[in-house]
Amino acid sequence: MAKSDTATAGSKTSQEGDVTISDLVIAKLAGRAARATYGVIRMHHSPMRKIARFLRDSLSEGVEVDVEQGRARIVLHVIMERGINLAQVTANIQRQVRYEVEQVAGIAVSEISVRVEDLHE
Repeated sequence: MAKSDTATAGSKTSQEGDVTISDLVIAKLAGRAARATYGVIRMHHSPMRKIARFLRDSLSEGVEVDVEQGRARIVLHVIMERGINLAQVTANIQRQVRYEVEQVAGIAVSEISVRVEDLHE
């Protein structure tokens, strides 16, 4: 989950005004992209995060976002399908998430860590 609903991940100023994007929005984009990747069954969340899930949208569960100097660092906790090539699928997740966050939100991504928490049939 994102660190804070109100944390400002990205901020841009143009002639029309300011645009800010929260950590939660980045977490939702990253979570959606990860879930859509072949081989990912679902995102993993700790028992404490299950409680917080009731207060937030489930799209951000299993995702941690930290933004420093306008660049996002993303950690994904995933449960994957048993029997797949973990190295290939995690690389696909990283590519998909980077594309989604950078293209949709316009936020540069410095690092995407994928933690495979479990394997299921």
